Amino acid sequence: MLTRNGALPCPNGVMNGWGRLLGVIGVPGAIAVYLVWWLTQALGARLDRMIQLLEQIARVLGVQGV
Repeated sequence: MLTRNGALPCPNGVMNGWGRLLGVIGVPGAIAVYLVWWLTQALGARLDRMIQLLEQIARVLGVQGV
């Protein structure tokens, strides 16, 4: 049985935002998003310092757009 807009009804009512996100990006995408989040949490301070050093090097070299 289809609903008014042509979609199948959810057994527990309306699908929440997490379910819709999982439907859009899929399980591999959800795993990738989690791994990126985990890495940025674990390496966040080091990554921030690396980015600062790269920006300083770019300024010294006179790279455009910095």
